[in-house]
Amino acid sequence: MIRLRKSATLSIALCALSGIAFTTGCGSSSTQIRLVNAMDGQTSINMVVDNSTLATGVGFGAASSYASVGSGSHTLEIQANSATLFNQTVSVASGNNTVLATNSGPTIFTDNKTTPSSGNIQIRVMNASTSLGTADVYVVASGVDISTVNPTFSGLAYQSASSYATVPAGSYQIEFAQAGSKNVLINSNAISFSAGQIRTVVALDNPSGGFTTAVLSDLN
Repeated sequence: MIRLRKSATLSIALCALSGIAFTTGCGSSSTQIRLVNAMDGQTSINMVVDNSTLATGVGFGAASSYASVGSGSHTLEIQANSATLFNQTVSVASGNNTVLATNSGPTIFTDNKTTPSSGNIQIRVMNASTSLGTADVYVVASGVDISTVNPTFSGLAYQSASSYATVPAGSYQIEFAQAGSKNVLINSNAISFSAGQIRTVVALDNPSGGFTTAVLSDLN
């Protein structure tokens, strides 16, 4: 009887430990991060989290695929040509996250992966341009004169991201104007979006001068 009780107790303890391990693993796999290279002086960068390389060779204006991490505090390194450009402690939220690496360092934003309502898309914008300054952003159908409409997102500062705007699927221009004016500095020109897509449009400093944009696929 004593042996049976000890065995039962041991089995319960092992099951409890297995349950804890399983929960921890699930928590880690549910948190994802990707790297975006918004550094106009770097043609290729890497991302290292807690001494594990999660993204390599990410070109300017491009995004890596998502990689799994645990939510919470981590040591994040941005590297180029085997040299560490930035090394800092960051907090990663549960869900999907974008690490936006600019010339001023990395910033982390939470991404939306929830499918838009039927027939719609979602668009978010990020300001990764050191030269643009604070901007008002217009998401408008091709050919619309922004002098006749209000900004979709107002006062978007450097190294910040807007919320997601839900609009019908179609062709849009994303225009970045100086805050408080209609002076457009960046125009993405017409971009076609299909129903169900979620996209992030990033304002960047062009390495060859002026500005440019990048479109990141958040969903579909």
